[in-house]
Amino acid sequence: MKRLLLSSAALLGLAGTALAADLPEPALTEVTPEVYGPTVFNWTGPYVGATIGYGFGTADTRTGGRSRDIDLNGVLGGIYAGYNFQVHPNFLIGAEADFVFTGQSGDGRVAGSRITQDNTWMSTIRARVGGTFDRFLVYGTGGVAFADLKTKVRGSGSETKNKVGWTLGAGIETAFTDNIVGRLEYQYVDFGSDSSNFGGTRVKSSFNDNIVRAGVAYKF
Repeated sequence: MKRLLLSSAALLGLAGTALAADLPEPALTEVTPEVYGPTVFNWTGPYVGATIGYGFGTADTRTGGRSRDIDLNGVLGGIYAGYNFQVHPNFLIGAEADFVFTGQSGDGRVAGSRITQDNTWMSTIRARVGGTFDRFLVYGTGGVAFADLKTKVRGSGSETKNKVGWTLGAGIETAFTDNIVGRLEYQYVDFGSDSSNFGGTRVKSSFNDNIVRAGVAYKF
């Protein structure tokens, strides 16, 4: 009886081993690591910066039936601030204001009168529209402009006028880091014409400016 039990147990053990050998091995689940692509730069947000450049201005000055273009060239520098809103991965709109002091000055003789003109400061308030390519931006800009133009007629006095005009321009920007953005920009500014009377000497002048400048801003 004992031998019979041992034989039965052995047979059951062999059968279990054979059955286990026939069972398929459990499939190993392969874990694929997640892959993250590079983060695209987001231009949305406020910024403030400093700018420096050069102005190539021209004042078409008329008096005594004669006219002459007086060049008002000089260095300019100041600050700018604005806000960008990225409405699409490749499209941006925004608004910006700036204020610069200028060293633009020039003089010339018109109909026997020595005339000196100076532009001491300038400011603009503009809209911006641009195309973005990750950390690179190309934009156009336009709006209203303000300036302080001083006209002096030697021996007859001087007058300073706050002038209002318009501006159009374009530029490029590059985000060096998530917070530091550099730019190059060109603006054309037109202040129209007006006239002044200096002790019987009537001077009419129209002023326009071409500005090239660079800037660095902090984006918040």
